Amino acid sequence: MEIETVLPDLPFLLMGIPLTLAITAGAFLLGTVSALPMAVIRIAQVPIVTAVVVAWIEFFRTTPPLIHIIWAYYVLPVMFGLRLSALTVVILALAANTSAQMAEIFRAGIQAVPQGQREAGMVLGLSAWQRLWDIVLPQAIRLIMAPSANATVSLLKDSSLAALIAVPELMNRGQILSTQNFRPLEVLTLVAILYFVLTYPLALLAGALERRSRVAFRGL
Repeated sequence: MEIETVLPDLPFLLMGIPLTLAITAGAFLLGTVSALPMAVIRIAQVPIVTAVVVAWIEFFRTTPPLIHIIWAYYVLPVMFGLRLSALTVVILALAANTSAQMAEIFRAGIQAVPQGQREAGMVLGLSAWQRLWDIVLPQAIRLIMAPSANATVSLLKDSSLAALIAVPELMNRGQILSTQNFRPLEVLTLVAILYFVLTYPLALLAGALERRSRVAFRGL
């Protein structure tokens, strides 16, 4: 393997990184924003709505995001006449998968807060929403930061699935380059190194947050 032969093409690969990060950030933001109400609904056991939320969570937790991307990109236009851009499909599909994961992370964090904290809020005359927003969530956030960072690492890696529908992110550019110079081994090795550079700091952050969350949990 002569990886130095593809180093001149490194700028072409680097041009895909901003889109990779944008896909990751967009999917994480949408998924996280929708995950919190789903977690609250699941804990509160709202009739009918809880069943829908549980079905959503279990479906997207147990099916691969690749299927979601392919189905949304190729099936929606045929069955419903709804054609979305490739980038929109990827972000929405990954956001749906992220929402299911983050909903369970939020639920675990909220339920880890001792019941005594909620009872103290009731004694103070706070409403259920005030107890959640002012007492429970600030403590739960400290507990969910580490698994959230791990979820972000997984999401960043899953963003490479966008290459399957020709979104010009990092992986797609690697595929294009490998077919142009007939050096797939060197190109994909370089792509793997770039993914490592992107994900390893997040993995270190997740480890540091996990150690802090243990301290926070003992302090509850």
